[in-house]
Amino acid sequence: MSRHSVEHFEIPADRTEELKGFYSSLFGWQFEKGQTQDYWMIKNAGISGGLAPKENPEQMPTMFVTVESVDNYISKAKQLDARIVKEKQEIDQGYYAVLEDPQRNTFGIWQDK
Repeated sequence: MSRHSVEHFEIPADRTEELKGFYSSLFGWQFEKGQTQDYWMIKNAGISGGLAPKENPEQMPTMFVTVESVDNYISKAKQLDARIVKEKQEIDQGYYAVLEDPQRNTFGIWQDK
């Protein structure tokens, strides 16, 4: 069973190259190219982190909670009046989705393969 811990965060960027430079200079974070276009994994931020292009002007940083099944938690969250922001996606390491709670806070869920 999953620990339901926060395992990953994402910082949205208007211009990823500029924001990479900012966080690298400020915290010494190192970046590695991710699997999707213009996505950068943060290598030394304590927990897994990523820098991604903004999908909308209001987008805020997102935390990702590890779950046993993305599908089950999407269903459970919808029963609790959550909204799906980004449907289930697959990358090499696992599956994720982004949800919005009833008070409009976004969060992600993650399932390892």
